Amino acid sequence: LSGFLRMSAVVIVTMFVVSSTVRELHDKTLEMILAMPIRRGTYYLGKLIGFIHIAVIVAVIFSLLLFVYADTEAVMIWAVSLVFELVLVVALSLVMLFTFNQVPSALAGVFIIYGASRIVSSIYLMSKYPIIAHTSMAQKFMDGIVEVMTWLLPDLHRFTQTDWLTYHTASWETLAPLFGQTLIYLVFLSFIALFDFYRKNF
Repeated sequence: LSGFLRMSAVVIVTMFVVSSTVRELHDKTLEMILAMPIRRGTYYLGKLIGFIHIAVIVAVIFSLLLFVYADTEAVMIWAVSLVFELVLVVALSLVMLFTFNQVPSALAGVFIIYGASRIVSSIYLMSKYPIIAHTSMAQKFMDGIVEVMTWLLPDLHRFTQTDWLTYHTASWETLAPLFGQTLIYLVFLSFIALFDFYRKNF
C-alpha cells in the first residue's frame, strides 16, 4: 500500500503542476502576469511555494491511510520523507515544463528522471560488481557514465522506504541526509528553471 501511495502521490503532483502551469502558457495568462511590474523570479518562487503546499497536503492525506496498518511514528517519518520527495518532483516538473512547454514532453522528462533516480544506485552496483568481469574500453566508458549519473541524480531510493513501516527501521535522524539532498537539488533545479525562464521571450 505504501509503495502504491508513494507512486500515486508522485503522479498526481506531477500531473497537477504540469497541467495547471501549461494552461497558463497556452491561455496567455503568463504573458498578462509578466506584463505587470513583477519579476520572473518572484513568479517562479510563488508557483514553487504554492505547489509545495499542494504536495504537503497530498502527502498528509495519503499518509493518513497508513496509520491503520503501521506504527504512528514510522508513518510520520514516512510522511515527512514523502514531502521531501514531492518537493523535488515539483521542482523537476517546473524545469521540464519551462524547457519543453508541452504536457507530454514534460511528463515524459519528469518520469524518466524520477525513475532513473530511483534505480541508478542499483545500476551502479551491478556495473561495479558484475558477475562476469569486463575490461573493454566500452565497458569502462559505460561504467563511468553510470558513476557520473549517481553524482548528478538524487538518491531517491533512500526516500520514503516501505521497510520503515514494515520493520520499524527508521528514526528521525534518517531524515537529516534526505533533507540535505532535498535542499541541494531544490536549489540546483530552481537555478536551471530560472535560467531557462529568463531566457524565454513571451
